[in-house]
Amino acid sequence: MGIYLKGDVYWFIKQHKGRRIEQSLYTKIKREAEKRYAGILPTITDGSYFAAPKQVPTLHEVMERYMNQVSPLQKGHSRNEAICKYWCDFFGVNLSMSDVTKSLLSSYKAKRLTGEIIHQNRKASESTVKKELSFLRQVFSHAANEWEDEWSGYFKTFVNPIKKVIKGLKDNERTRYITQKEANNLARYMPEWLFNIVIIAAETGYRRGKLAKLLKSQVDLDSGWINASQNSAREKNVRPVKMTSVLKQHLKNILRKTNVDSEYLFSDENGKVYSPNRISIAFGRACKAAGIKDLRLHDLRHDFATRLINAGASLYQVQHQLAHSDPRQTQRYAHLDPGNQSVVDKIDGTGTTTILLQSKERELQHVP
Repeated sequence: MGIYLKGDVYWFIKQHKGRRIEQSLYTKIKREAEKRYAGILPTITDGSYFAAPKQVPTLHEVMERYMNQVSPLQKGHSRNEAICKYWCDFFGVNLSMSDVTKSLLSSYKAKRLTGEIIHQNRKASESTVKKELSFLRQVFSHAANEWEDEWSGYFKTFVNPIKKVIKGLKDNERTRYITQKEANNLARYMPEWLFNIVIIAAETGYRRGKLAKLLKSQVDLDSGWINASQNSAREKNVRPVKMTSVLKQHLKNILRKTNVDSEYLFSDENGKVYSPNRISIAFGRACKAAGIKDLRLHDLRHDFATRLINAGASLYQVQHQLAHSDPRQTQRYAHLDPGNQSVVDKIDGTGTTTILLQSKERELQHVP
């Protein structure tokens, strides 16, 4: 009795009160099969296993529910929509959750990294594939935590197959900055609306989504702060920003010149808000016209962080200003802080060690 390999998939067999139970564990990996079997045993003992046959949902059903109920409240909803489409294109709409195995996910990962599967006409980096797998991990984790009673309790014994597949994939360590020469060239090729947005980006480190939805009411020239209060439940890491003198003067000019009846700081002549994608595309065109390669609007965040560190800000302060939820995101700037290289010098001659050495020296001086 126990688990055994049937074809290339593990099954289990067990006798319980005279009944013979035999069922697939839907995995080729022995360790995963053992975990799933261990999760099923208590349901056999308490009788819930026999209550009703389990309804196994399709992956499409689970993702669709997540996208309708959970993702709209998250900051990365638009990215989730794109990633969800990638998975639906790869798996189709009829794939059962029981067939979403580590082997299948590993196949997707390999094909994305080698360019056999291409989205948006380019091969994916490790960071991109990690984001795609992380999305599925979020979906499965939410289902296991929140939807245990759905689909006849399918997720009560569910084992997330993503964990080992995602292991080893590296995040993008891109730290591109804009040079003074590039800034001089770029200024000549940007329309005024984009120029205004770029100035705000460089002086606040805001992401493009926040820039696009910045409200006039959030700009308090009297106090000198941009009060980035939450516009929706999706904005979890918003923060107020103290205006630099440059930023304050520029905002005064923007507000003085605007004659568009819109609550948003940036909008076209019809009051329509510039979408994040439109801002990025316009920035890319300006860079191309200026002969600047490999520069993105998001790189202005790196530029902002660099200026903070060069002005003496700590990594904790940079993390707060960039609204990084994970301090590891901020660590990429550690090499820019000269204080980190000589941090030991700051404790030289102080502390317990010095006291002990001085005490020992005094003791030796009195030894005849």
